[in-house]
Amino acid sequence: MEIYIDENLSEYVADALNSLNKGYFRDIIVYSTKLKLGKGQPDEIIIPSIGKANGILITKDLNIHRTRLQYQLCEAYKIGIFFLKMQKGMDKHWEIVKLLINSWEEILEKISKESRPFGYEIPIRGKMKKL
Repeated sequence: MEIYIDENLSEYVADALNSLNKGYFRDIIVYSTKLKLGKGQPDEIIIPSIGKANGILITKDLNIHRTRLQYQLCEAYKIGIFFLKMQKGMDKHWEIVKLLINSWEEILEKISKESRPFGYEIPIRGKMKKL
């Protein structure tokens, strides 16, 4: 299974998740979209690329869910997306890492059980919410 971390979340987060997965979730590979697909690529390029790889996207960009063309691409390419809902001032690198680590097992469970396309919002506090 391929999981893509949007470039606004840092390639170091992808590296860290790969290191942590080695002993527990060996069939999961985490990529940075920045390194795998190229820096600054628009979502209209990223979404089809991830879809062709049967991958999952993790991002802070809720506009994907709200922008008609991007939403249609997600449906067409059967993308599963997790949106990190970060509060202002709490969207620093370390806060993102903590949120992902605390949600990781639930993210993997949703990936294995949900049919695509799907979208979930992951808040700093509270439960994951299906969109």
